[in-house]
Amino acid sequence: MRVRAVLTAVFLLAACTAAPPERVTLTWWDHLDHSPVADQAVEALIARYRAAHPHVEIERTAVPRAELEERLARGPRPDIAAVDVAALPRLAAASALTDLSGRFQGWDLPFVEPARDSVRSAGRYYGVPLRTDTPVLLYNRDLLAAGGVAGPPATWADLRVTAQSLTGAGRWGLCLAAGAGDDLTGTFLPFLWQAGGDVRDVTGAVDALSFVDSLLTGAHPDSLRWSSADATTAFTQGRCAMTVNGPRAVPALNAAGLDWGAAPLPAGPAGTASLVRGEAWVVGAGSPHADRAWEVLRWLAEQPDNATEFGAALQAVPNRSDTAADPGWQWDPNLGAFTTQLASARSPYTPRHPEVSAELSAMLRAVLHEGRPPADAAADAKPRLDPLLR
Repeated sequence: MRVRAVLTAVFLLAACTAAPPERVTLTWWDHLDHSPVADQAVEALIARYRAAHPHVEIERTAVPRAELEERLARGPRPDIAAVDVAALPRLAAASALTDLSGRFQGWDLPFVEPARDSVRSAGRYYGVPLRTDTPVLLYNRDLLAAGGVAGPPATWADLRVTAQSLTGAGRWGLCLAAGAGDDLTGTFLPFLWQAGGDVRDVTGAVDALSFVDSLLTGAHPDSLRWSSADATTAFTQGRCAMTVNGPRAVPALNAAGLDWGAAPLPAGPAGTASLVRGEAWVVGAGSPHADRAWEVLRWLAEQPDNATEFGAALQAVPNRSDTAADPGWQWDPNLGAFTTQLASARSPYTPRHPEVSAELSAMLRAVLHEGRPPADAAADAKPRLDPLLR
Protein backbone atom coordinates (compact mmCIF):
# COMPACT_ATOMS: atom_id res chain seq x y z
CA MET A 1 0.00 0.00 0.00
CA ARG A 2 2.84 2.35 0.88
CA VAL A 3 4.45 1.75 -2.54
CA ARG A 4 1.13 2.44 -4.26
CA ALA A 5 0.74 5.68 -2.31
CA VAL A 6 4.22 6.77 -3.25
CA LEU A 7 3.60 6.00 -6.93
CA THR A 8 0.32 7.87 -6.85
CA ALA A 9 2.03 10.89 -5.36
CA VAL A 10 4.74 10.73 -8.02
CA PHE A 11 2.16 10.64 -10.84
CA LEU A 12 0.20 13.52 -9.32
CA LEU A 13 3.35 15.57 -8.96
CA ALA A 14 4.30 14.84 -12.57
CA ALA A 15 0.85 15.90 -13.75
CA CYS A 16 1.01 19.12 -11.79
CA THR A 17 4.47 19.99 -13.06
CA ALA A 18 3.96 18.91 -16.70
CA ALA A 19 5.46 21.40 -19.12
CA PRO A 20 2.94 23.69 -20.83
CA PRO A 21 2.47 23.25 -24.59
CA GLU A 22 5.42 24.49 -26.57
CA ARG A 23 4.85 27.96 -27.97
CA VAL A 24 4.84 28.11 -31.74
CA THR A 25 4.38 30.78 -34.40
CA LEU A 26 2.51 29.69 -37.54
CA THR A 27 2.57 31.65 -40.79
CA TRP A 28 -0.70 32.06 -42.72
CA TRP A 29 -1.31 33.37 -46.25
CA ASP A 30 -4.63 34.19 -47.90
CA HIS A 31 -6.10 36.52 -50.53
CA LEU A 32 -9.27 37.28 -48.55
CA ASP A 33 -8.61 40.98 -47.93
CA HIS A 34 -10.61 41.86 -51.07
CA SER A 35 -13.39 43.38 -48.96
CA PRO A 36 -13.51 44.76 -45.41
CA VAL A 37 -16.12 42.15 -44.44
CA ALA A 38 -14.03 39.19 -45.67
CA ASP A 39 -10.85 40.64 -44.18
CA GLN A 40 -12.48 41.13 -40.79
CA ALA A 41 -13.92 37.62 -40.89
CA VAL A 42 -10.46 36.07 -41.33
CA GLU A 43 -9.06 38.26 -38.54
CA ALA A 44 -11.92 37.18 -36.28
CA LEU A 45 -11.26 33.49 -36.94
CA ILE A 46 -7.57 33.88 -36.15
CA ALA A 47 -8.30 35.93 -32.99
CA ARG A 48 -10.73 33.28 -31.75
CA TYR A 49 -8.18 30.53 -32.29
CA ARG A 50 -5.49 32.49 -30.47
CA ALA A 51 -7.84 33.08 -27.52
CA ALA A 52 -8.50 29.34 -27.22
CA HIS A 53 -4.86 28.39 -27.84
CA PRO A 54 -2.66 31.07 -26.22
CA HIS A 55 0.50 29.07 -26.93
CA VAL A 56 -0.04 29.47 -30.70
CA GLU A 57 0.72 32.70 -32.53
CA ILE A 58 -0.54 33.09 -36.10
CA GLU A 59 1.11 35.64 -38.38
CA ARG A 60 -1.22 36.41 -41.25
CA THR A 61 -0.10 37.85 -44.59
CA ALA A 62 -2.62 38.95 -47.23
CA VAL A 63 -1.20 38.05 -50.65
CA PRO A 64 -2.82 39.31 -53.88
CA ARG A 65 -4.85 36.55 -55.49
CA ALA A 66 -2.87 36.81 -58.73
CA GLU A 67 0.40 36.19 -56.86
CA LEU A 68 -0.59 33.58 -54.30
CA GLU A 69 -0.28 30.46 -56.43
CA GLU A 70 3.03 31.47 -57.97
CA ARG A 71 4.54 32.29 -54.57
CA LEU A 72 3.40 28.98 -53.12
CA ALA A 73 4.84 27.08 -56.05
CA ARG A 74 8.18 28.92 -55.81
CA GLY A 75 8.56 28.96 -52.03
CA PRO A 76 9.42 29.59 -49.28
CA ARG A 77 5.93 28.62 -48.14
CA PRO A 78 3.77 29.38 -45.12
CA ASP A 79 2.51 26.82 -42.65
CA ILE A 80 -1.10 27.52 -43.66
CA ALA A 81 -2.63 29.00 -46.82
CA ALA A 82 -6.07 29.46 -48.33
CA VAL A 83 -5.95 28.50 -52.02
CA ASP A 84 -8.49 28.32 -54.81
CA VAL A 85 -9.66 24.72 -55.28
CA ALA A 86 -8.96 25.13 -59.01
CA ALA A 87 -5.28 25.72 -58.17
CA LEU A 88 -4.96 22.86 -55.69
CA PRO A 89 -4.07 20.11 -58.24
CA ARG A 90 -1.39 22.33 -59.83
CA LEU A 91 0.16 23.11 -56.46
CA ALA A 92 0.03 19.45 -55.45
CA ALA A 93 1.75 18.45 -58.71
CA ALA A 94 4.41 21.10 -58.01
CA SER A 95 5.09 19.51 -54.59
CA ALA A 96 4.06 22.77 -52.93
CA LEU A 97 1.53 21.21 -50.52
CA THR A 98 1.74 18.74 -47.66
CA ASP A 99 -0.09 15.49 -48.36
CA LEU A 100 -2.82 15.32 -45.70
CA SER A 101 -4.27 11.97 -46.76
CA GLY A 102 -3.40 10.09 -43.57
CA ARG A 103 -4.84 12.85 -41.39
CA PHE A 104 -7.89 13.48 -43.59
CA GLN A 105 -8.97 9.88 -44.05
CA GLY A 106 -8.89 9.23 -40.32
CA TRP A 107 -11.15 12.21 -39.75
CA ASP A 108 -14.87 11.50 -39.55
CA LEU A 109 -16.22 14.97 -40.41
CA PRO A 110 -19.00 14.26 -42.97
CA PHE A 111 -18.09 16.51 -45.89
CA VAL A 112 -20.37 15.97 -48.88
CA GLU A 113 -18.58 14.17 -51.68
CA PRO A 114 -18.24 17.17 -54.07
CA ALA A 115 -16.54 19.18 -51.30
CA ARG A 116 -14.31 16.24 -50.39
CA ASP A 117 -13.43 15.73 -54.06
CA SER A 118 -12.44 19.39 -54.40
CA VAL A 119 -9.42 18.86 -52.12
CA ARG A 120 -8.33 15.58 -53.67
CA SER A 121 -5.79 15.24 -56.48
CA ALA A 122 -4.50 11.97 -57.94
CA GLY A 123 -6.31 10.14 -55.15
CA ARG A 124 -4.57 12.09 -52.35
CA TYR A 125 -5.94 14.79 -50.02
CA TYR A 126 -4.18 18.14 -49.89
CA GLY A 127 -6.54 20.49 -48.06
CA VAL A 128 -9.67 21.10 -46.03
CA PRO A 129 -12.69 22.53 -47.93
CA LEU A 130 -13.65 25.44 -45.73
CA ARG A 131 -15.18 27.90 -48.22
CA THR A 132 -17.21 25.98 -50.78
CA ASP A 133 -19.56 27.51 -53.33
CA THR A 134 -21.41 26.52 -56.48
CA PRO A 135 -23.39 28.44 -59.15
CA VAL A 136 -27.19 28.22 -59.31
CA LEU A 137 -29.95 29.94 -61.28
CA LEU A 138 -30.78 33.35 -59.82
CA TYR A 139 -34.09 34.92 -60.82
CA ASN A 140 -35.98 38.17 -60.31
CA ARG A 141 -39.41 37.29 -58.90
CA ASP A 142 -40.97 40.56 -60.02
CA LEU A 143 -39.83 40.16 -63.64
CA LEU A 144 -40.98 36.54 -63.79
CA ALA A 145 -44.38 37.49 -62.38
CA ALA A 146 -44.74 40.42 -64.79
CA GLY A 147 -44.12 38.01 -67.66
CA GLY A 148 -46.70 35.52 -66.39
CA VAL A 149 -44.08 32.97 -65.31
CA ALA A 150 -45.07 31.17 -62.13
CA GLY A 151 -41.61 30.04 -61.05
CA PRO A 152 -38.06 29.34 -62.13
CA PRO A 153 -37.52 26.94 -65.05
CA ALA A 154 -36.65 23.38 -64.08
CA THR A 155 -35.55 21.94 -67.44
CA TRP A 156 -33.52 23.02 -70.45
CA ALA A 157 -36.67 23.41 -72.52
CA ASP A 158 -38.26 25.56 -69.81
CA LEU A 159 -35.15 27.72 -69.54
CA ARG A 160 -35.00 28.43 -73.26
CA VAL A 161 -38.74 29.24 -73.51
CA THR A 162 -38.71 31.36 -70.34
CA ALA A 163 -35.65 33.35 -71.42
CA GLN A 164 -37.20 34.09 -74.80
CA SER A 165 -40.64 34.97 -73.38
CA LEU A 166 -39.18 37.46 -70.89
CA THR A 167 -37.10 39.27 -73.50
CA GLY A 168 -38.56 42.57 -74.68
CA ALA A 169 -39.26 46.19 -73.73
CA GLY A 170 -35.61 46.84 -72.92
CA ARG A 171 -35.21 43.79 -70.71
CA TRP A 172 -33.81 40.33 -71.37
CA GLY A 173 -34.71 36.96 -70.05
CA LEU A 174 -31.16 35.86 -69.30
CA CYS A 175 -27.73 37.32 -68.58
CA LEU A 176 -24.81 34.95 -69.20
CA ALA A 177 -21.05 35.21 -68.81
CA ALA A 178 -20.16 34.22 -72.37
CA GLY A 179 -17.22 36.51 -73.05
CA ALA A 180 -14.01 34.50 -72.88
CA GLY A 181 -11.64 32.69 -70.56
CA ASP A 182 -12.46 30.91 -67.32
CA ASP A 183 -15.85 32.60 -66.90
CA LEU A 184 -17.01 31.27 -70.27
CA THR A 185 -15.67 27.79 -69.39
CA GLY A 186 -17.42 27.98 -66.02
CA THR A 187 -20.69 28.87 -67.73
CA PHE A 188 -20.38 25.94 -70.12
CA LEU A 189 -19.22 23.05 -67.90
CA PRO A 190 -22.55 22.57 -66.04
CA PHE A 191 -24.37 22.39 -69.38
CA LEU A 192 -21.82 19.85 -70.62
CA TRP A 193 -22.46 17.59 -67.62
CA GLN A 194 -26.22 18.13 -67.79
CA ALA A 195 -26.07 16.85 -71.37
CA GLY A 196 -24.27 13.73 -70.20
CA GLY A 197 -20.96 14.89 -71.66
CA ASP A 198 -17.50 15.07 -70.14
CA VAL A 199 -14.38 17.17 -70.66
CA ARG A 200 -12.47 14.01 -71.57
CA ASP A 201 -14.72 13.41 -74.58
CA VAL A 202 -15.73 16.72 -76.12
CA THR A 203 -17.29 14.97 -79.09
CA GLY A 204 -20.11 14.38 -76.62
CA ALA A 205 -20.34 18.14 -76.10
CA VAL A 206 -22.31 18.88 -79.25
CA ASP A 207 -25.71 18.91 -77.54
CA ALA A 208 -24.43 21.23 -74.82
CA LEU A 209 -22.79 23.56 -77.36
CA SER A 210 -25.99 23.67 -79.41
CA PHE A 211 -28.11 24.40 -76.36
CA VAL A 212 -25.90 27.22 -75.06
CA ASP A 213 -25.91 28.71 -78.56
CA SER A 214 -29.71 28.58 -78.64
CA LEU A 215 -29.93 30.33 -75.26
CA LEU A 216 -28.38 33.46 -76.71
CA THR A 217 -31.62 34.28 -78.54
CA GLY A 218 -33.12 35.09 -75.13
CA ALA A 219 -29.94 36.46 -73.59
CA HIS A 220 -28.68 40.01 -73.35
CA PRO A 221 -26.58 40.72 -76.46
CA ASP A 222 -23.69 41.90 -74.28
CA SER A 223 -23.44 38.40 -72.83
CA LEU A 224 -20.92 37.66 -75.57
CA ARG A 225 -18.44 40.02 -73.93
CA TRP A 226 -19.50 39.77 -70.29
CA SER A 227 -17.68 38.25 -67.34
CA SER A 228 -19.60 36.66 -64.49
CA ALA A 229 -19.37 39.93 -62.56
CA ASP A 230 -20.78 41.87 -65.54
CA ALA A 231 -23.76 39.53 -65.86
CA THR A 232 -24.51 39.80 -62.14
CA THR A 233 -24.31 43.59 -62.28
CA ALA A 234 -26.86 43.67 -65.12
CA PHE A 235 -29.09 41.36 -63.10
CA THR A 236 -28.93 43.57 -60.01
CA GLN A 237 -29.87 46.54 -62.21
CA GLY A 238 -33.08 44.78 -63.27
CA ARG A 239 -32.00 44.43 -66.90
CA CYS A 240 -32.31 40.63 -66.91
CA ALA A 241 -34.80 38.25 -65.36
CA MET A 242 -32.31 35.43 -64.74
CA THR A 243 -28.59 34.81 -64.42
CA VAL A 244 -26.19 32.16 -63.15
CA ASN A 245 -23.85 32.78 -60.23
CA GLY A 246 -22.81 31.56 -56.81
CA PRO A 247 -23.40 32.74 -53.25
CA ARG A 248 -20.76 35.45 -53.43
CA ALA A 249 -23.29 37.45 -55.46
CA VAL A 250 -25.76 37.46 -52.56
CA PRO A 251 -24.59 40.67 -50.81
CA ALA A 252 -24.89 42.64 -54.07
CA LEU A 253 -28.37 41.23 -54.77
CA ASN A 254 -29.59 42.11 -51.30
CA ALA A 255 -27.99 45.57 -51.42
CA ALA A 256 -29.85 46.25 -54.69
CA GLY A 257 -33.17 45.58 -52.95
CA LEU A 258 -34.25 42.92 -55.45
CA ASP A 259 -36.98 40.42 -54.73
CA TRP A 260 -34.84 37.55 -55.94
CA GLY A 261 -34.81 33.81 -55.62
CA ALA A 262 -32.44 30.94 -56.31
CA ALA A 263 -33.01 27.48 -57.77
CA PRO A 264 -30.85 24.57 -58.92
CA LEU A 265 -29.71 24.88 -62.51
CA PRO A 266 -32.34 23.55 -64.95
CA ALA A 267 -31.89 19.87 -65.70
CA GLY A 268 -30.68 18.63 -69.06
CA PRO A 269 -30.97 15.10 -70.45
CA ALA A 270 -28.65 13.80 -67.69
CA GLY A 271 -30.15 15.87 -64.86
CA THR A 272 -28.82 18.91 -63.07
CA ALA A 273 -25.14 19.57 -62.37
CA SER A 274 -22.95 22.49 -61.43
CA LEU A 275 -19.37 23.46 -60.71
CA VAL A 276 -17.55 23.29 -57.36
CA ARG A 277 -15.74 26.51 -56.58
CA GLY A 278 -14.21 28.05 -53.47
CA GLU A 279 -11.10 27.81 -51.32
CA ALA A 280 -9.34 25.08 -49.42
CA TRP A 281 -7.03 25.62 -46.50
CA VAL A 282 -3.73 23.79 -47.02
CA VAL A 283 -0.42 23.15 -45.26
CA GLY A 284 2.64 24.31 -47.15
CA ALA A 285 5.13 21.64 -48.15
CA GLY A 286 8.12 21.54 -45.84
CA SER A 287 6.31 23.21 -42.96
CA PRO A 288 8.21 22.49 -39.72
CA HIS A 289 4.88 22.76 -37.90
CA ALA A 290 2.65 20.56 -40.06
CA ASP A 291 0.98 18.87 -37.09
CA ARG A 292 0.19 22.18 -35.42
CA ALA A 293 -1.06 23.63 -38.71
CA TRP A 294 -3.35 20.61 -39.14
CA GLU A 295 -4.77 21.30 -35.66
CA VAL A 296 -5.70 24.81 -36.82
CA LEU A 297 -7.39 23.47 -39.96
CA ARG A 298 -9.37 20.95 -37.92
CA TRP A 299 -10.45 23.65 -35.49
CA LEU A 300 -11.59 25.90 -38.34
CA ALA A 301 -13.78 23.10 -39.70
CA GLU A 302 -15.06 21.68 -36.43
CA GLN A 303 -15.77 24.76 -34.30
CA PRO A 304 -19.53 25.54 -34.70
CA ASP A 305 -19.10 29.26 -33.98
CA ASN A 306 -17.02 29.62 -37.14
CA ALA A 307 -20.19 29.40 -39.23
CA THR A 308 -20.66 33.12 -38.64
CA GLU A 309 -17.47 33.98 -40.52
CA PHE A 310 -17.55 31.28 -43.18
CA GLY A 311 -21.27 31.81 -43.82
CA ALA A 312 -22.51 35.39 -43.78
CA ALA A 313 -19.09 37.04 -44.10
CA LEU A 314 -17.39 34.72 -46.62
CA GLN A 315 -20.58 33.47 -48.36
CA ALA A 316 -19.74 29.78 -48.06
CA VAL A 317 -22.28 27.03 -48.64
CA PRO A 318 -22.58 24.45 -45.85
CA ASN A 319 -20.64 21.51 -47.22
CA ARG A 320 -21.26 18.81 -44.62
CA SER A 321 -24.28 16.59 -44.12
CA ASP A 322 -24.48 17.67 -40.48
CA THR A 323 -24.48 21.42 -41.24
CA ALA A 324 -26.84 21.66 -44.23
CA ALA A 325 -29.83 22.33 -41.96
CA ASP A 326 -27.90 23.87 -39.05
CA PRO A 327 -29.54 27.20 -38.12
CA GLY A 328 -26.08 28.70 -37.65
CA TRP A 329 -25.44 28.25 -41.36
CA GLN A 330 -28.72 29.74 -42.63
CA TRP A 331 -27.26 33.14 -43.41
CA ASP A 332 -29.68 33.89 -46.28
CA PRO A 333 -33.25 32.71 -47.02
CA ASN A 334 -32.17 31.48 -50.48
CA LEU A 335 -29.26 29.40 -49.23
CA GLY A 336 -31.18 26.12 -49.62
CA ALA A 337 -30.89 26.23 -53.41
CA PHE A 338 -27.10 26.43 -53.21
CA THR A 339 -26.95 23.59 -50.68
CA THR A 340 -29.18 21.42 -52.88
CA GLN A 341 -27.10 22.20 -55.97
CA LEU A 342 -23.84 21.36 -54.24
CA ALA A 343 -24.87 17.70 -54.01
CA SER A 344 -24.62 17.42 -57.83
CA ALA A 345 -21.62 19.73 -58.33
CA ARG A 346 -18.34 18.53 -59.80
CA SER A 347 -14.65 19.44 -59.69
CA PRO A 348 -13.11 19.39 -63.19
CA TYR A 349 -9.72 20.62 -62.04
CA THR A 350 -6.44 18.98 -63.04
CA PRO A 351 -2.82 20.20 -62.95
CA ARG A 352 -3.32 21.50 -66.50
CA HIS A 353 -6.72 23.08 -65.98
CA PRO A 354 -5.72 26.57 -67.23
CA GLU A 355 -4.78 25.05 -70.59
CA VAL A 356 -7.93 22.91 -70.65
CA SER A 357 -10.04 25.96 -69.86
CA ALA A 358 -8.38 27.96 -72.62
CA GLU A 359 -9.13 25.24 -75.18
CA LEU A 360 -12.75 24.90 -74.03
CA SER A 361 -13.15 28.67 -74.20
CA ALA A 362 -11.73 28.70 -77.74
CA MET A 363 -14.18 25.94 -78.75
CA LEU A 364 -17.09 27.92 -77.32
CA ARG A 365 -16.02 31.16 -78.94
CA ALA A 366 -15.86 29.40 -82.30
CA VAL A 367 -19.53 28.50 -81.90
CA LEU A 368 -20.94 31.51 -80.06
CA HIS A 369 -18.85 34.29 -81.60
CA GLU A 370 -17.91 32.95 -85.01
CA GLY A 371 -20.92 30.81 -85.90
CA ARG A 372 -18.99 27.57 -86.37
CA PRO A 373 -21.18 24.42 -86.26
CA PRO A 374 -20.94 22.77 -82.79
CA ALA A 375 -19.89 19.38 -84.21
CA ASP A 376 -17.04 20.95 -86.15
CA ALA A 377 -15.86 23.03 -83.18
CA ALA A 378 -15.87 19.99 -80.91
CA ALA A 379 -13.97 17.91 -83.47
CA ASP A 380 -11.37 20.67 -83.84
CA ALA A 381 -10.92 20.91 -80.05
CA LYS A 382 -10.52 17.20 -79.37
CA PRO A 383 -6.90 16.71 -80.59
CA ARG A 384 -5.82 19.79 -78.62
CA LEU A 385 -7.61 18.70 -75.43
CA ASP A 386 -6.66 15.02 -75.39
CA PRO A 387 -2.94 15.53 -74.56
CA LEU A 388 -3.86 17.91 -71.72
CA LEU A 389 -6.07 15.33 -70.03
CA ARG A 390 -3.77 12.31 -70.07
